[in-house]
Amino acid sequence: YSDAIQHFTEAIGFDPTDHVFFSNRSACYASLERYKEALEDGAECVRLKPDWPKGFTRKGLAEFFLKQYDEAAETYKAGLKLAPDDAVLKEGLQKAMDAKYELPGSGAGAGGGGGMGNPFGSFDANSLASAAAKNPKIATYMQDKDLMQKMNMIMSVGKGNQQMQQQLLMQMMNQDPRVLEVFMAMQGIDVSTMSPEDLGGDKDPSQPSRAPPPAPKKEEEEPDLRSPEQKEADESKAKGNELYKKKQFAEALEMYDKAIEKEPNDLTYYNNKCAVWIEMGADKYDLVIETCKDLVSRRYEINSANPGGASFEKVAKILCRMAKVYEKRKMFDEAIEMYNKALTEDNSRFTRNALREIQKVKETHEKTAYLDPEKAEAHREKGNEYFKEQDWAKAKVEYDEAINRNPEDAKLYSNRAAALTKLLAYPDALRDLDECLRLDPTFVKAHSRKGAAHFFMKEYHKALQAYEAGLKLEPGNDECLKGREQVLSKIAETSRSGEVDEEQIRHAMADPEIQQILHDPQINMFLKELQNNPREAQKAMAEDSKLQEAVSKL
Repeated sequence: YSDAIQHFTEAIGFDPTDHVFFSNRSACYASLERYKEALEDGAECVRLKPDWPKGFTRKGLAEFFLKQYDEAAETYKAGLKLAPDDAVLKEGLQKAMDAKYELPGSGAGAGGGGGMGNPFGSFDANSLASAAAKNPKIATYMQDKDLMQKMNMIMSVGKGNQQMQQQLLMQMMNQDPRVLEVFMAMQGIDVSTMSPEDLGGDKDPSQPSRAPPPAPKKEEEEPDLRSPEQKEADESKAKGNELYKKKQFAEALEMYDKAIEKEPNDLTYYNNKCAVWIEMGADKYDLVIETCKDLVSRRYEINSANPGGASFEKVAKILCRMAKVYEKRKMFDEAIEMYNKALTEDNSRFTRNALREIQKVKETHEKTAYLDPEKAEAHREKGNEYFKEQDWAKAKVEYDEAINRNPEDAKLYSNRAAALTKLLAYPDALRDLDECLRLDPTFVKAHSRKGAAHFFMKEYHKALQAYEAGLKLEPGNDECLKGREQVLSKIAETSRSGEVDEEQIRHAMADPEIQQILHDPQINMFLKELQNNPREAQKAMAEDSKLQEAVSKL
């Protein structure tokens, strides 16, 4: 995969507009569990080709494993609008939704879905058939029974031992490079543009040999075609650049004016002047905008007088200079517009990065500008009114807006958690309560509400922990005392009845803490002893606080 990433990166360098390159590299990053890079490539693939369903598959996969379940679900939904019958997108959406609502066995750590599992563990016949349709070589490989038997052997081994599978795959690849080609096709990676050398194999003897590359010619110095005036202009520009670095702005402007006097039909000198004006302060910003607009309007006239004087690259830099002024004025929409126009002139990495950065700055600025504690309090009070009227949904909407207006107020998360609990959205309520306690660890009511949410999810040991945490802060708190008593009564009732609560068991088995207890060798030995020799087990538990805590949780 690392070698494939290197090749795809080189291909992107030659053609950064080909969505397939980004899709393929995203798949390789995902296979190496580098999901952040996989998401960046998946997003770029979707941007370049928004009508291609597989791009949404790549992006959704990365978001899923980054535990961005809401974003993954939206991505899969967008893909399904393009391909409603796509099985991979359907499965991905289902897994994302399951993980979003924390259903047992779901989530990025549970094997995923929609092409999300172990990359060695599933035989994607659809991807292989699709690759065969595009690449006759893969179609030929599929007719080779021995090769297909090797692939089936690799897949079957992976069901029980992934490490052994990887070792077998590497061994098979060394013996037969076609295994790598077929395997990559199974992952949906387009290998049609790759040569055998790219894939690490020997050259196909049936193919005509390529002519050896011509011997490199001795580099010759290109003749200087500049006119004497242009040479003098460039000399003045170089002097101006040195003065600019020293922040001697008046002297730098003088040098750039001399350059323009010698060669008035080159945008570079004007652009450098604009850079100086920006450094001189906000009172020069209007001059920069006026100058840049005039230059862009005269680009064809300038280029006719001096070919290359207003090239696409130079026009792009002028537009970026305007964007910088708009950014300093916090006119973010105008700045984004200029960067987008610059990209149509010259799709450079610098401009792409600048565009992403200004979009982040705009988002942060808008969030900050939206903050208003007074309005937040008004929405909270309105939410409280709806809560008293038992209109939980409207109460939540008001609390949502209050949090957007003041996300550092702990009690707002507690209030929304109460509404979510009434709406039976217990996992969402717990997330709000965790955030509430992060902001204010001494908020006793949050502990009480957390205990109630765990109680309704039948996670009784966590409910007890929440109530105990509240009572440590306020020993006489009535809600925590009653809540703890309710939990203990429920546990006693369940023990007396002897009935097995399947829902409680499912929640417990999905709890990492319970899983850790059950996999502890000491606990396992104790549980066996409890069955065979209860008296000795009880004696051991009385002397070991770890066993007491584990048994109380179980």
